[in-house]
This record gives sequence, structure tokens and C-alpha cells, in this order.
Amino acid sequence: MSKGEESCLIWCVFYSLLAQVVEVLNIAEPADRETDKFNDLKYIFIDDPVSSLDENHLIELAVNLADLIKKSNGLQFIISTHNPLFYNVLHNELKNLLYDNNRKKASCYMLNKKEDGTYDIQMKKGDSNKSFSYHLHLIQTIQDAIATNSIQKYHFMLLRNLYEKTANFLGYPHWSDLLPDDKQTYYNRVIQFTSHSTLSNEVVPEPTEPEKQTVKFLLNHLIENKYWKEEQQ
Repeated sequence: MSKGEESCLIWCVFYSLLAQVVEVLNIAEPADRETDKFNDLKYIFIDDPVSSLDENHLIELAVNLADLIKKSNGLQFIISTHNPLFYNVLHNELKNLLYDNNRKKASCYMLNKKEDGTYDIQMKKGDSNKSFSYHLHLIQTIQDAIATNSIQKYHFMLLRNLYEKTANFLGYPHWSDLLPDDKQTYYNRVIQFTSHSTLSNEVVPEPTEPEKQTVKFLLNHLIENKYWKEEQQ
């Protein structure tokens, strides 16, 4: 079973449980519910459920999740993601919840890492395509790591996020379309450091010096070629 198939299977099980929870809790009178096991449930936490999914399945997942959220009465959903496409779909599917004062409200926030290593949370308005400053933040973070030779595994994730966001903004179907000529080689290298593995024997080691140079090369490639210039116009 591939990682994508595994992710789909896990999500199907989790989504089926969520759908049952929403259906049960939408019954106003607790005595009329088929079970009392969900009565005290108030929050649903979902952490980046899109790993190893292609764009089509990612969009379908986001639409289904948004539909479930809109059907729910009383439950509060907290969803985290680093994927701009997943975020954009959720944002646009839930616009009425975000901006209609007469209905239940939803809010979006972005976690930012500051220069001293601490983090803060800022309110985010609009989808990722309306937050060009986030591009600049990612670039600055990666450039700082390059300048101090302190590139870690998570910088590959930031780099992938930057490519995904730029591709989404420009309408390219795959973020890998923006990679240099030997696309598959660079794609495999980035995926190696950004795939989520829970198996100890699959833990990716710290980046080597050539791999750190790959981060520098791919960042410069995105900034200096037509993609970044096209986005700034």
C-alpha cells in the first residue's frame, strides 16, 4: 500500500467517525441520541490530513471536510495545515462562516516564527493568494538559514510550501512544474525531507552539505526565473 493509499484509508475511517459524531450531536435532545458517548465532545482537532495526497484527492478531502463542518451544530473544528491549496479550498468553502455575522463564526490564523526562535499567531484574512507577504516571510526564513549554514529538515518543508504556494497562485497544476529541468530528481529530494513518517527505520537524517546546497539552488531558481517575476507583476 502506498503512502497516498494509506492516507486515504486512514482519512476514510476518521471521516466516517466524524460524520457519525456530527449526525448524533445534531440531535438536540441527548435522550433521543443513539449513543451518549459523544455528549461531552466539544472540539475536533485535525492536523494536516493531506500528506501524500495528489491535488484531486486533496481538493475532494477539503470539500468533504468543509461540508461536514457546515452541517455540524455546536462542535468546534481546529484544523492545521502547511498546504496552501488545502487551506484555500477550506477557506473558500467556508466563506459564509468566516464573514457572515449572523451565523457561527470561523477564524483563520497563521503561525509565524520570529527571529529569536519564538512563535506568534496572527489573524489571517483572505486565502493564501491574498497574502503575498507570506511568500516573503518564507524566503527570508530560508535565506537566513542558508546564510548561517543552519539548514534543517523543516527548511525543505518551507521550500516545498513556497513552491506549492507559488504554483497555486500562478495556476500551475503541480508545484513540481516549477522545478529545474531535472524535475524528478529534485522532486524526490524534496519529498524525502517533507514526507511524514512514523516508522523509526524511515527517519530521514539531517541534511548533508550537498542537500543544503540543493535548498539554496532551488530557492534561487524560484526567485530568479520567470515564475517569481511573473507573480510579482
